[in-house]
Amino acid sequence: MTDSEPAADTFPVLNSADVFRFPARDEDRRLFERLLQDFVPPDAFDAHAHLYDLRHLAPAARPENFAVSPEIGLEQLIEKMQQWMGDRVVSDGLYFPFPMKHVDCTAANRFLAETLKDHPGSRGLMLVRPQDDPAEVEREFRECGFAGFKVYHVFADRPETFLAEQHEFLPEWLWELSHQYGACIMMHMVLPRALADPRNQTYIRQHCLKYPDAKLILAHAARGFNAGHTVEGIHSLRGLDNVWYDTSAVCEPSALEAILETCGPTRLMYGSDFPVSELRGRCVSIGDGFYWLHDDNAEWDGWLHAQPTLVGIESLLALQQACRTLKLIDRDIEKIFDTNARQLLGLRESTGENVQDQYQQAKQIIPGGTQLLSKRPEMFAPGQWPAYFEQAIGCEVIDNDGRRLIDMSHCGILSCILGFADPDVNAAVIRRVHLGAMSTQQTFDEVELARLLTEIHPWADQARFTRSGGEAMAVAVRIARAHSRRSKLAVCGYHGWHDWYLAANLPVVTDAEDQSSRQLDSHLLPGLEARGVPTELAGTVETFRYNQLEELDAALARCGDDLAAIVMEPTRGVDPAPGFLEGVRERADRAGVPLIFDEISAGWRYCLGGAHRLYGVNPDLAVFAKAMSNGFAMGAIIGREEIMQACQESFVSSTYWTEGIGPAAAVAAIRKMMRVDVPRHLHQLGTRVMEGWRSLAEKHGLPITVAGRPASCRFQFEHPENAALLTLMTTLMLDRGYLAAGSCSITWAHQMQQVERYLTALDQVFEELAEAIARDDIPARLKGPVKHSGFQRLVD
Repeated sequence: MTDSEPAADTFPVLNSADVFRFPARDEDRRLFERLLQDFVPPDAFDAHAHLYDLRHLAPAARPENFAVSPEIGLEQLIEKMQQWMGDRVVSDGLYFPFPMKHVDCTAANRFLAETLKDHPGSRGLMLVRPQDDPAEVEREFRECGFAGFKVYHVFADRPETFLAEQHEFLPEWLWELSHQYGACIMMHMVLPRALADPRNQTYIRQHCLKYPDAKLILAHAARGFNAGHTVEGIHSLRGLDNVWYDTSAVCEPSALEAILETCGPTRLMYGSDFPVSELRGRCVSIGDGFYWLHDDNAEWDGWLHAQPTLVGIESLLALQQACRTLKLIDRDIEKIFDTNARQLLGLRESTGENVQDQYQQAKQIIPGGTQLLSKRPEMFAPGQWPAYFEQAIGCEVIDNDGRRLIDMSHCGILSCILGFADPDVNAAVIRRVHLGAMSTQQTFDEVELARLLTEIHPWADQARFTRSGGEAMAVAVRIARAHSRRSKLAVCGYHGWHDWYLAANLPVVTDAEDQSSRQLDSHLLPGLEARGVPTELAGTVETFRYNQLEELDAALARCGDDLAAIVMEPTRGVDPAPGFLEGVRERADRAGVPLIFDEISAGWRYCLGGAHRLYGVNPDLAVFAKAMSNGFAMGAIIGREEIMQACQESFVSSTYWTEGIGPAAAVAAIRKMMRVDVPRHLHQLGTRVMEGWRSLAEKHGLPITVAGRPASCRFQFEHPENAALLTLMTTLMLDRGYLAAGSCSITWAHQMQQVERYLTALDQVFEELAEAIARDDIPARLKGPVKHSGFQRLVD
């Protein structure tokens, strides 16, 4: 029996007369047409329905026991559900026999296979019991072309199977088989509290991590008949990329909402649970359990406000409400009813062509194609890298073609240190959105944010806020110039796009000779053009390289008495040489100017707060963005009071610096980073990435150089065609489901199993790269142009 059917494991429960004798009522059809007709898309896919022969459920039954044909196949399903769904009736689906304790599994599976043989748009799951012969199951699975397996608690060897743990009816050998073939397992968990029970959580996590190629479908929204159980337990499955859920027979929206909030609309699949869909009633949460109300176990006579309708309608209404609550749009809903299941079952493939067409359109109306140079597809693999994402949760990205990709590259250009759509940060942001993000005032979150930043950095007294890193650096430079009443800057590292910084690349005219500067070519991004920057700013910025105090001294000498500040990143890819930061600090003090540390990229990755805290050298001003707010727009400048007060002597003000989302996100992100040791996690996983690069390169004889730190590392090929090899690597890794480049910035959301699978895929790719070098045919293997290595104009 099932939780979603009447409560006895007996033949009469599924007598065809019970389900088929009574047609749908006019009020059922009218209710569907009025409330659901426009919600259910045409050509939907049913990811949970039963096809069966009643004779297999009750071998001892006589012919007279059957009011109509005992065979309940696809034609019967369509005929029955069409009575109330009309032209929205679903024909393609994922079907399996009805599991009852004494069912003849062999006959039931054969019936299913025979029923589906002429329906190429559908797939089947075979019933499997723990005592079945693994070799025979494998033979039947392959012979019949099943997509996977249906297990059920009634096959557990115990009197009360609702108390069975999952291993009692899902044997280990079936996980192994599913992993081997990339097959699905449809599982209806039990135990009284379902997903809220730690035993279920632990079992699912352990087995999904151990068997990553097995695809687990948790039926009934992880058995969310008591919605609170799924709401309470869904967080435990976050980050598992081989778990899906169906909606079958769930009649309350909260469980569905919890799945959508945690996983987005790409892991939930519509399921009717036919023939349960044709019963009248609904399941309701009662305290810490649930109860099935039907037309025969409640008093409906004389009740004016409602009469029992079909479970199929009740379940669709719950799904509709969940979609409304989560503000899903049509294409999200189409995923639930169609795309998710068909992609899972290999019935629909994503080519990546659509997202490339979209980017070609973008380049016609957006100069440069994107708003950020580092996100241009040309920086990775032109014509191959997807420019647009539809969903990003944890470390998984789904592009606009529906391809699932694990991000092992920049992870939001270092901004999402906790992973994409972190639940704690999102909760704070969603609360602020619902309460209003902009008003005539500001939210008190900005005061709390200032308090947190100065608490973590005791040398700082005050804070000001922007909404991006580049403008925060511009504000910091303005403050320093206002404080010192001078103009020139000594600069090391990369600091954004503003005029004050790009002025370093303006040509300086001396003795009537035009001298090209290009000082910034050795500071992260070569080729940055200074066109549009006033030529009058030439000579206002002098540069020095990291760990080169003699170059700093030369820059200071060129600035002379007009030095306003020293601006630098405290670290990026390497540690400071002994005495370097101390020497910079001493020179700033001697010149009487502020030392500004740009912590936009380094901050929070190596320790809580600024990376300068590792080295015991404090600046006068520090600038944060990116990781501080985990993907939401926020920038901060903190500093000593006597310097920060210069803000009041120069106009530094902007409307959108007062909106409420950025501070809410930053406060939530920082509080989380105060609770959990993010740098330790990044170091552990990043170390494995760097070790993997080195060992795989040695294995395949590839000449590479690995650099950076574990939390943000990189490599390059010591080969004349380094850029082409990186392009080819990126393209081949895309084919294997990874966003991969010559750098990797790991996040809190990454787990070791994702790193190991990435390295397994990279092993195959490095083998091909070695072959390409040996055969000298690297360009021939590329599917498009070679990646860009710095800033350059897009000409197509």
